[in-house]
Amino acid sequence: MHGRGRKTQRNCDKFVWYGSHPRSSRTPQRNIIFHPPGNKGPARFITSALESWQLFLTNEVLESLVSNTNQEISEQRKKYKSDRPTEPEENDFVPSSTRPSFVRDTSITELKALFGLYYLAGVLKINHLTVKEIFDKNTGISYFRSTMSEKRFEFLTNCLRFDDRLTRAERRQQSKLAPIKELFDHIVETSKKLYSPCDCTTIDEQLLGFRGRCPFRMYIPSKPDKYGIKLLMFCDAKTYYMINSIIYTGKDSTPRGIPVAEYYALELSTSIHGTNRNITYDNWFTSIPTAQKLLSKKVTTVGTLKKNKTEIPINFIETKDRPLNTSVFAFHEELTLLSYIPPKLSKSKKKNVLMLSTMHNEPDKDKSVNLPEIISFYNETKGGVDTFDQLCHTYSVSRKTRRWSLCVFYGILNIVGINSMILLRSSNAANKQIFKDRRTYLKNLAFDLIKPHLEERFMYRTLPKSLQISIGDILGKQRPIVTETSSAPKSGRCYFCPRSKDRKSRVQCTKCKLFICNDHQSKICQNCL
Repeated sequence: MHGRGRKTQRNCDKFVWYGSHPRSSRTPQRNIIFHPPGNKGPARFITSALESWQLFLTNEVLESLVSNTNQEISEQRKKYKSDRPTEPEENDFVPSSTRPSFVRDTSITELKALFGLYYLAGVLKINHLTVKEIFDKNTGISYFRSTMSEKRFEFLTNCLRFDDRLTRAERRQQSKLAPIKELFDHIVETSKKLYSPCDCTTIDEQLLGFRGRCPFRMYIPSKPDKYGIKLLMFCDAKTYYMINSIIYTGKDSTPRGIPVAEYYALELSTSIHGTNRNITYDNWFTSIPTAQKLLSKKVTTVGTLKKNKTEIPINFIETKDRPLNTSVFAFHEELTLLSYIPPKLSKSKKKNVLMLSTMHNEPDKDKSVNLPEIISFYNETKGGVDTFDQLCHTYSVSRKTRRWSLCVFYGILNIVGINSMILLRSSNAANKQIFKDRRTYLKNLAFDLIKPHLEERFMYRTLPKSLQISIGDILGKQRPIVTETSSAPKSGRCYFCPRSKDRKSRVQCTKCKLFICNDHQSKICQNCL
């Protein structure tokens, strides 16, 4: 037995557990971190919320979104009367009386404002209210009405697209995620490049609530939303930064010959291979082959273990003759197996907690909580993804939708909102913005995204006085005073009435500038033009 203690019972001849492990006063090399955590690359010296947010959604990405959205707008525009002009004039942010009020093309500035309204709705927790309630003149939010009209907000949300619809059918043959894959992959790759995690990380699942049609929608009763799109997440256990994520599209999306859980555990953790960091995960991911493969890539693991694993000794599963609050350990090279019987909290049967760790090699006990060190460590680090999911739900931008791609995009905005704040907090810049909480950060970010659009809209001369005053209050500016320099007459005879009636009017046609009386005017609202 080579001085390693007696052998415990085993289920197969290929795997042998030992009852003790050679002690050493030195920290195992697999637990020594050589790469320090923190911001990387352009994220090291960011100073503002908007600058941090734009590291993920760059102008290049936004230009792609604008192009794809305008492509959809041009298709939607065909539903409206063809005799109406549809091309917007330069800097025309308020529709004139000669074109539809909400079917014009969009721009980067307007899309940023739209995303800012999403974040603001999440902060105010009105994201699930109807658009009509949010934009109501009496009970709604004036900030929304000042930014854009109700129909424009609804129209842009419906037309928001993230890929080229002309090539989607071809790409969908390769991936079910074609409508959102390119943008989602960009956010994930950017998250990896901008931040180096702490020594402890977590792998778990997140569910984006969705009840519409989707080929990979799942039902998970333990989640708050129950129905939705499953995301496998890899997060920092201490800062809750999202490092990597994969959208689960079914078992057929993984390579054959490798267990699904093992594939995702290896794939999600690629960015920390060779760094001696630790991963904490639950029993869906935990297995001895997975732990050994990750250990070969210099990544340690700690996780709960299912009782159906063939490598577990029989005496580790049986609890009949074992007293409460006792632990049994077994060792195999760098693997440590634990069977713990917690104190009985009710009349239910004895509970047996099985743990597997490649990080711990001693049967130590955490005296502060009277638990084995492995379980104490697991409890401290298992909540990385759960806390991240809770942060997403607290100020979520998600709105009701029938499009699963839009549901994923709302999830992307939530991810960027959390990751960008963590990057700003970890920045080394001396003059960076400091926010006391996440709510304040998101409100500031929302205003920074909306402000450029408000400034452009504020300068439009035909904007209604009430809106101009509202925007001026938000921007801290006074409504510009328009002086009349034209020597044109203020009134004239109606062009259509007989000269004998001599009917005077101060109203002019907006096109031909002819004076017209009340009998020859057509009054319609701007939505019906």
